[in-house]
Amino acid sequence: MTQKILRDLEAFCTTRPAPEEVTQGLQALGFELTFHLDMIPSSGPTQIPALPAQYHYSDGSGTEVIYLAGCDPDLDGIGLPAHASRFWLFPGAGPDAYHRAVSLLALRWRLRWRPAEATHSVGHEVA
Repeated sequence: MTQKILRDLEAFCTTRPAPEEVTQGLQALGFELTFHLDMIPSSGPTQIPALPAQYHYSDGSGTEVIYLAGCDPDLDGIGLPAHASRFWLFPGAGPDAYHRAVSLLALRWRLRWRPAEATHSVGHEVA
């Protein structure tokens, strides 16, 4: 039996979907919101840029989606693509949930998934 490798993915979105829309779409696939962090405004004399709100979702098999509801600053200077929001997808034990999330999010918000920058060579094997 051959094994497929599911990779950690990221996608840069040209729009900023309402968090409620993202939550509803993911709930229909069996995901639930497990963590939320409000936007952190820019502050102080160091001029640290504002950080957008974050929404973390997971399903029963450990598949995770993170939605960053805004443009994240390129603090490391790596040259992020132009975007209004950003998604990450991490596989769990059930590949079906991973594939459904890839499809739903890509179709709904015209996402182009790519391997997550920090994990280009890391994958998760599934049967």
